[in-house]
This record gives sequence, structure tokens and C-alpha cells, in this order.
Amino acid sequence: MPRFFARHAATLFFPMALILYDFAAYLSTDLIQPGIINVVRDFNADVSLAPAAVSLYLAGGMALQWLLGPLSDRVGRRPVLITGALIFTLACAATMFTTSMTQFLIARAIQGTSICFIATVGYVTVQE
Repeated sequence: MPRFFARHAATLFFPMALILYDFAAYLSTDLIQPGIINVVRDFNADVSLAPAAVSLYLAGGMALQWLLGPLSDRVGRRPVLITGALIFTLACAATMFTTSMTQFLIARAIQGTSICFIATVGYVTVQE
């Protein structure tokens, strides 16, 4: 009986991790919206920079899509997704430790770049 559960747990681990990764991607977009003005004020930056956090995130999300499809075909989907998840985790941690608005915007752009891993490779993995 335990072997049965272990086999099914291993089978379900990757799809569940993919769902959590996708969920985190949506949260990183939606949770910043109400608090971005406070972030800008904390850094004593111009309020006109507030939309740049979202714009750079979205621009980063488009940056590598042309490369990730062929790369995932060549090296496999799982290594590409794991790399994207690692970059996303590091970028999220970097946003917590930024000390200026410029650093924050760079971290948001890197977050967006890591999200294109899920948009390009993750959805294809689910379809297969």
C-alpha cells in the first residue's frame, strides 16, 4: 500500500508544483497593484514611476519567449521550468532587499522575465 501512494505522489508532484508556480506568477502581478504607491513613497521616488513597475514586469515577460520554446525542445521542459522557477524565486527575494527604486524596477523586470518561462513552457507542458 505505501508503494502505491509513493508512486502516485511522485506523479502528482510536478503538476502541483506547476500549478503553484503559475499561481505565484499571477500573485506577483496582482498583489503589487494596491501597494505600489507605498513602495514608491518608501523609496522617496517620483509617483510617476509607479506604472513602470508593472510595465517592466510585462516587458520582461515578453523578452525571452522567442528563445524558450526551442530551448525547451532541445534540453527538455522540466529543466527550463525549474530554471525559471529559480530565477523567479531569486527575483522575488531581491525585491524584498532593494534599497532604491531603480533596484526595485530591475528586480521587477527580472521577475517578469522569469514569468515568461511559465507562459512559454508551462502551458505547453500542461497541454501535453
